Amino acid sequence: MTIVQAVRAVSDLIVHDHLCFVYDRDAEARQGLLDFAVAGLARQERVHVYIEPGAPGAAIEDDLRAVGLPVDDLVGAGMLAVGPARDTRPADAGGLLEAFAADTRTALNEGLAGLRVYLETRCLLDQPRARTAWPEYELRADLLAKQLPITVVCAYDVREWTPGDLALAETVHTRRSRDAGAFRMHAGRDGTLRLSGEIDLLTAEQVYRLLVETAPSRPTAVLDVSGVSFVDVSGARSIGTACEAIAGRHGPTRLRAAPPLLRKIWESTTWSSFFPSVRLED
Repeated sequence: MTIVQAVRAVSDLIVHDHLCFVYDRDAEARQGLLDFAVAGLARQERVHVYIEPGAPGAAIEDDLRAVGLPVDDLVGAGMLAVGPARDTRPADAGGLLEAFAADTRTALNEGLAGLRVYLETRCLLDQPRARTAWPEYELRADLLAKQLPITVVCAYDVREWTPGDLALAETVHTRRSRDAGAFRMHAGRDGTLRLSGEIDLLTAEQVYRLLVETAPSRPTAVLDVSGVSFVDVSGARSIGTACEAIAGRHGPTRLRAAPPLLRKIWESTTWSSFFPSVRLED
């Protein structure tokens, strides 16, 4: 993906979008953030930027001034807020998401169109426990963005993140700036978890990890698998094993709109007896 394509993925966002913005150049991140903020302000959305000093895009206020925007007035009016990304550490995720929801409702009451949030994830790199909790946070953010007029960008520097952690993060976003990763997991407007793409030996472990780690955030024990385009035995087993692991919290998991291939694997292996907490539905 070129810098123009990556930045366009940020500037073209609409309300309810949750984008994983992966970049490999500072100029790319800086331009993407600028376009994201300008678009939000033009649409009368409140813009929050969470970014560390020294990170690409940290000079966002100067960049906005350079394009002619009255930054001091915007800050004073509550239209623009810029602060450190470490304020969003996952230990405080519940409070942070509640704050996002409250800020959105306040913006609407003030006649604004909604909330726009940009988060630079560099703050997680030196926090192994925070990175482990991050997929659950991202899923909760995805669900919140579906329920309220919020637009969210989570920025990842490909030069700093390991391929495994980055691939896992990409799967739990509604939109991605690059065509990477075989599958995707995100929340529907009704709170249902949706799984799509290809699930095979290469992705089975990631699917299992995401299903288990995000279980506390999911309001229902329903997994919509209508978007699964391919699944092999390893992938199907990972789903079944994960459903058994979370059965104590959610009870049986309903696999909604199970595709024919998944049904065929389930029936040919007689997995109903091995995974009693899974219910396949049309």
